[in-house]
Amino acid sequence: MPAMLCGSLGVWRSYVSAAAALATFAAIVAMACNVTADEPTHVRITVARSVSGIPLWGIGPFAEKAGFRVEYIPAGTNADMQRNLQSGVELGTLGYQSPAVMAEQNVANVKIIAGEQLGGQNLIMRKGVDIKSWKDLEGKRIGRPPGSYVTILFTLAAQENGVDVSKVNLISTTSAGPAELQALKSGDLDGLVLWSPVLDRAVVEGYGYYPSCCDIGKTEKYGAGNQILAANTDFLKNRDVAVRFLKAYSESLDFYVKNPDKAVSLITEYTGVSKEVIAEAWKHGIWDVRADVRTMVNVAKQGPVFGFSKTDMSAKVPGYVDMSYLSAATGRPVDQLTRFVD
Repeated sequence: MPAMLCGSLGVWRSYVSAAAALATFAAIVAMACNVTADEPTHVRITVARSVSGIPLWGIGPFAEKAGFRVEYIPAGTNADMQRNLQSGVELGTLGYQSPAVMAEQNVANVKIIAGEQLGGQNLIMRKGVDIKSWKDLEGKRIGRPPGSYVTILFTLAAQENGVDVSKVNLISTTSAGPAELQALKSGDLDGLVLWSPVLDRAVVEGYGYYPSCCDIGKTEKYGAGNQILAANTDFLKNRDVAVRFLKAYSESLDFYVKNPDKAVSLITEYTGVSKEVIAEAWKHGIWDVRADVRTMVNVAKQGPVFGFSKTDMSAKVPGYVDMSYLSAATGRPVDQLTRFVD
């Protein structure tokens, strides 16, 4: 009998030890899960150090609040950002011609998920060269970087407003800025087609102005679309994460639109451009989470004319836009997020 009792006690002690070990293991697993749950989601964003990028460069506190850790991958061109997105970078900005470019290249892993900026690219004229109408551009020396979207938009706007573009003395420039501004200031150029904040430096320094007659973003057909937000489709597979990010993005954009002084200060910091110039540039941009798909389609039809696509890819453009994530993030219907006019 004592032997049996001792044997039972031994079994009981083994059971207790095993149960304790299991409990300890469960606690360790629970702690690990909590640590994992508390770790922010790492997202990479490829974006230019441009005025347009303020909702992304300033997203830090909003992203952190939503559980994200942001890593920036600066890039200089839409082509660079497209390549980064295709290679796996989660988020980045592209241009309004980009859907047509991607369609021709059969890109299958990038989607447009939100808008970012309209404007921020335009025509300025040298002080003393008076322009009252679009037709007044005929005979003038206008510098523009060939093949760029701002040049495409300028040409389309001029044509829409009755300009015989063959009568405009178009002079090829780089997109850098300093040499172009010097040419404008010295009188070698009458006008310059480029982006903010390069144009705004000429305005602030007193030798350039925006002609009120000739805003290249005011045509009904082609609009003023500049940058849009895109995502790698692997990032979009986790819908909850994508929607949470777009909530943070929308909050960031709304905050800086409502607090332009803070926007100007931050843009000055990450671009290195003076606050006076950035303040002028801010006047010529519109930040909006919407993206006009109709405009993208119209631009895509011009691809063969301007060389950013060999054939008309307009029919494939809507397939590159998915605003359902933004709709979930903002509570706005998709059809309200893909257009600027009724």
